[in-house]
Amino acid sequence: MSATWRRLLRYFRPHAGKLALALVLLALHSAIPGLLVLLIERVLDDVLIQQDQALLRVLPVAVVALYAANGTLGFARGMLTRSVSWAVITQLRGELFDALLHQDVAWHQTHPTGGLLSRLTQDTDNVQYGVSAVVTAIQKPLTLAAILGAAATMSVELTALAVLVLPLVIWPIQRFGRRLRDRTRASLDNLADLSGVATEALTGIRTVQRHGGEAGRGSAFEVQNRLQERLRLQAHAARLMPSPIIEIIAAVGVAIVLWVGGARVVAGDMQPGELIAFLVALGLLNPPLKGLAEVHSLAQRARAGAERVFEIIDRAPAIPDTGTVRLDVGEAALAFEAVTFDYGDAPVLQGLSLSVPPGRTVALVGASGSGKSTAAALVSRLYDPTGGRLTLAGHDLRDLTLTSLRRHVAVVAQEPFLFDDTVAANIALGRPDAPRADVIAAARVANAHDFVSALPQGYDTRIDELGLRLSGGQRQRICIARAVLRDAPVLVLDEATSALDAESEFAVQEALDRLSADRTVLAIAHRLSTIRDADEIVVLDHGRVVERGRHADLLALDGTYAALVRRQG
Repeated sequence: MSATWRRLLRYFRPHAGKLALALVLLALHSAIPGLLVLLIERVLDDVLIQQDQALLRVLPVAVVALYAANGTLGFARGMLTRSVSWAVITQLRGELFDALLHQDVAWHQTHPTGGLLSRLTQDTDNVQYGVSAVVTAIQKPLTLAAILGAAATMSVELTALAVLVLPLVIWPIQRFGRRLRDRTRASLDNLADLSGVATEALTGIRTVQRHGGEAGRGSAFEVQNRLQERLRLQAHAARLMPSPIIEIIAAVGVAIVLWVGGARVVAGDMQPGELIAFLVALGLLNPPLKGLAEVHSLAQRARAGAERVFEIIDRAPAIPDTGTVRLDVGEAALAFEAVTFDYGDAPVLQGLSLSVPPGRTVALVGASGSGKSTAAALVSRLYDPTGGRLTLAGHDLRDLTLTSLRRHVAVVAQEPFLFDDTVAANIALGRPDAPRADVIAAARVANAHDFVSALPQGYDTRIDELGLRLSGGQRQRICIARAVLRDAPVLVLDEATSALDAESEFAVQEALDRLSADRTVLAIAHRLSTIRDADEIVVLDHGRVVERGRHADLLALDGTYAALVRRQG
């Protein structure tokens, strides 16, 4: 048994009771075909040939009872096994989603959302085939045993002849089972790519349509779509191919039995009803024999899905939560100490050193690509510096637990992201148990209460994906309310007003001023007018500090900062 299967089976252990009951029902269900064979023999020999009137009155009732039992046992067993499989899938999907939430931002940037959604849905769904494989692996041999047992009561010799061909079915099962696993794995990989292309295009539908990119995006999707078709067909062929081969092998067995059994009937050594019932038994062997081939097919599909799921669950995030310090302070100084950072192609920050004391505001300015937003991302440990360190209240950020660190840092970013949920839930993202009164108070500070109250259901109004039903200024003020409710001592403003018009900027800036009061503030500024009153302005150029000071002092230098101010008018 592979390591993947051993691990997967551990998820089924808590459901051992249900599975044991399902096995009992399975055993009873598997006996039905054998009883049906014996019933056919009685009809042929005792009723049709011997003219047994008493038995004729009983057999119709027996037939109804047999099929009623077959249906009831099949339904009960199916519900039990499905409840177990879906419970396992639910648990596995939850663990996978949790693992995705904790993967680092750099990893997510290299793995398209559509592909990850495919793993979360398609791959976990494939795991359910593992339950079907186990059920089939038990049911089909039991059914075979029941049918062969019934056949043996009629003729041990003919049963032995039929059994001789059974080992031949192993070859197609193994041969095409391996091919099926490979094709299934390739199909799942491609499905992730297909989902990624579709998700990217639909998320950026405005950009696609504005630039007439429908044809290009459609072509990219079609390439993956056609590949998915080909891989699916190959996998389906590998799944179907064992069945006709097994049928041919079974037909050889039937031909041998027909030849030998027919000779025995002619010689008077066997009743015609026995031979006919025996041939019916051999016919009933076909479904369980093909079911054995399906066991390997189902198992390989489950294994392919499980392997892809476990790959992510087992991946250690590049930002490990190994810190032990649980910070709990009302104010905290933030410091960069000779910080360097490199995404892998070129340095983005080079020896950045600055300190933001409690209650003070330090602004980072510079041209696009100078490293401002990277510095902001380091504060929340979305990345770790490649050199130097950041400290909060004197502690290296890596020594703090991630929960503790992020509890002490609130961020208002340039692009406000809202979830398809209620306004209240969006504001309470970081404090989902916050009382409604606190949510409303945060919205008031953020200048959001008036427009939220005017929405159809007020704070219970649902926002569509990305909040497109709201203006940019309204979305940003909801995000500011989110930061207010967080009530963190450190605030990072990452170009929070750069995408707004003048009217929206005024309302947002007023809210930011309230939020910034008495906090440690690191402000990333695009519009320099928003940071004129900062306690210190640090000018970056290609990741290096080239100037620092107050607004008036930097203007007097007539250097890089003064040039940026003149450029903005």
